[in-house]
Amino acid sequence: MIMFVGVMVLALAGSANASVMQGDTELDLMGGWGTFNLANNGDLDLLILSASLGYFLTDNIQVSGSLLGAWLEIEDTDMNVWGVGGKAKYHFMPENQFVPYAGAQVYYSTIDVEDLGDNSGVYWGPVAGVRCEINENNDFYAEYQYQMYEGDIGDVMDDANMILFGIIHQFK
Repeated sequence: MIMFVGVMVLALAGSANASVMQGDTELDLMGGWGTFNLANNGDLDLLILSASLGYFLTDNIQVSGSLLGAWLEIEDTDMNVWGVGGKAKYHFMPENQFVPYAGAQVYYSTIDVEDLGDNSGVYWGPVAGVRCEINENNDFYAEYQYQMYEGDIGDVMDDANMILFGIIHQFK
């Protein structure tokens, strides 16, 4: 009997309502740590925070608008990064508890370097991640981003690899 109950609990734990569905609107908050390869000064580490508002056009396709901020210090120089942009993602198994996705991002960003002024430009690149349904309205997710820089910001940074974690709240 105990084994039967254990099997039933495991079977129910693996089943979930559709994690993402057409028409869902979500708010996600993300943070993480990244390593940048700088054009002239080696590498640096930073902390980043982002907030996005997304909408599912279909069960698989989501578009979102985002704001981000990052704060870092390199060689006793403070840097602030501000950005606005968006993402488009394709979710592969929207009916599962674990939903992998892949997509692209484009942001306009400004870097304010203490005593050196501002550099601005565009960064873009692919994203990939997986989200895990916590309950009907909330998901946890982990996301990898590769970022490439254009414009004045490209004079400061070549590319970046980011691993970010976040929480999503869905408005159904």
